[in-house]
Amino acid sequence: MQDILCVGLFLPLISFLLLLASSFTISRRLAGLIACTSIFISFICFVILFYLCMTHNIQPFSVSLFDWISFKGIETDFNLRIDPLSLLMTLIITGVGFLIHVYSIGYMDHEKDYARYFACLNFFVFAMLLLVLAGNLVLLFVGWEGVGLASYLLIGFYYDRSSAAQAATKAFVVNRIGDAGLLVGLLLTFYLFGTTDIAEISRLAKQNFVVDASIITLLTFLYFWGATGKSAQLPLYTWLPDAMEGPTPVSALIHAATMVTAGVYLVVRMHDVFLMSPTTLSIIGGVCAVSSLFAALCALSQTDLKRVLAYSTMSQLGLMFLACAVGAFYAAMFHLMSHAFVKALLFLSAGNVVHMMHGTTEMDKMGGLSKIFTKTHWLFLIGVLALSGIPPLSAFFSKELILEQDFAAGFNTLFIAGFVVSMLTAFYLTRAYCLTFTGPSHLSKEELATVKEAPPVMLIPVAILALLAIGGGFFGFAFDQPPSLEKWLEGIGITLLHGATATAHTLFNLETWIAAAGGLFFILLAAVIYTRYRDRLGKPFTLFNKSFYVNEIYWNVIGRPLAAFSRWIVTKAEPKVFDGLVLETVQATQKVAHGLQHMQSGQIRSYIAWMVVGMAFLIVYFVF
Repeated sequence: MQDILCVGLFLPLISFLLLLASSFTISRRLAGLIACTSIFISFICFVILFYLCMTHNIQPFSVSLFDWISFKGIETDFNLRIDPLSLLMTLIITGVGFLIHVYSIGYMDHEKDYARYFACLNFFVFAMLLLVLAGNLVLLFVGWEGVGLASYLLIGFYYDRSSAAQAATKAFVVNRIGDAGLLVGLLLTFYLFGTTDIAEISRLAKQNFVVDASIITLLTFLYFWGATGKSAQLPLYTWLPDAMEGPTPVSALIHAATMVTAGVYLVVRMHDVFLMSPTTLSIIGGVCAVSSLFAALCALSQTDLKRVLAYSTMSQLGLMFLACAVGAFYAAMFHLMSHAFVKALLFLSAGNVVHMMHGTTEMDKMGGLSKIFTKTHWLFLIGVLALSGIPPLSAFFSKELILEQDFAAGFNTLFIAGFVVSMLTAFYLTRAYCLTFTGPSHLSKEELATVKEAPPVMLIPVAILALLAIGGGFFGFAFDQPPSLEKWLEGIGITLLHGATATAHTLFNLETWIAAAGGLFFILLAAVIYTRYRDRLGKPFTLFNKSFYVNEIYWNVIGRPLAAFSRWIVTKAEPKVFDGLVLETVQATQKVAHGLQHMQSGQIRSYIAWMVVGMAFLIVYFVF
């Protein structure tokens, strides 16, 4: 099993190094073949591991590949953890990642840096696999930073565009702010427990600390600080909408299978520690309820198709955190899985439109595209209905389960926030569908002649994702017995509240049906507004379109003062203080040297005189 694990983990890294080394010489077909094959083999390896663990009832275990860090007090192995949670994540990462790789063959067919793109894509997958398989927090942090680096490279793939370069830099810097919190939490973990082994930390935390101990609250808050950066929650969300400057398959990979889910994964992975701090869980609930509502409102007025989906991701991640806040970690993972299917479907469907319209993302320039994209518009609609919570599509079961768990736990405020977000999701996704695919076309005759449906290499992966979006909910839901996903995760303590199971008894209650009916109502409302009355609508609400001016506030409060301080250093402090100090030191040295030169006259009587003066000085010194 260790060999299978190593192949699954390191094959994407090997393909990254191979593609990077041969990027200027390798053919496009071979580059795509190497990249896709490596991810597919990796997926098969984890399927085999999953099958062996299921059929042989293998308990969670760790594999230590080699001694890594051996400093006193910081002994850490390269330790990989195989358990139900890590295997679930690897299957999502490599399964959805493989479909995105295949899709990229068609989407990137006209790009020059073909091999570089696939190399970075494979590095992204390797970093995320390392993150979820890490058995200790130090190795997890390496994968965490690796994903950040890979996102920088992929968001800035079009580095010759200033907007893409700035978006990549912004993503890198904002994530470093969050990572600083996680790093401090890592150091505090060493101090408290003397180890970063995740299983050992969970055991020692229960053994050595009482519930809601101040130091545990601080520790879990630092972990959550790191999670807000990766999972784009307030106040560190600003990089996510700008990340849409990267190629659309990159957006799908970041939003569906990797990176932004890392924050949720961290909270679920450390759930035993988080349960010991109700204060931190309350903070998570409050912050992420606001984040989810904030993102949903912003999505209502976006005119860029990809930005609508970006804010949708931020909002759905907020719902996952709401489940974590009440201890319903199974519901969070269930929604993470179904969201991966649906969001990859939405992004790749949007990518079909963007690619075939030569990079256009503004919905104002679209309209009436269902007549051209005869298959894509149905696929996109399936994603809209699924994420809107329409039964029996996948996200209906997972999203309504979160609402039910919040309500059952007595967190009525969180339930109301989640309910409102669910309704807004149905509205803004239907709005995006109508503005893109219905109504009059905004293309000229010349443009219409060049736009056509996406090729099969792009349609087939999207169709597979559509099937998962339709039926994926039944992995985590069953009518009269615990579903397969719940039975798989309960072995490591990831369950629903109060011993409940994700069955019809749990889900099909009044709150659930009110939410489903509300979602359907808002879909119909948006469809009516944006098909019959779209010409009467004014410009989008500026406050929502500008994201409540958060970027402008950050710039004026933080960015502008820092820029002014930097200019002062460059124009004033550096030339007058630093350079002036160096210049004065040089001049003083030159004066001393010039004085010493006069002493070296070459005249014996002068030297004797200096010697007499020196002797007199020494006599006076020793006498007195």
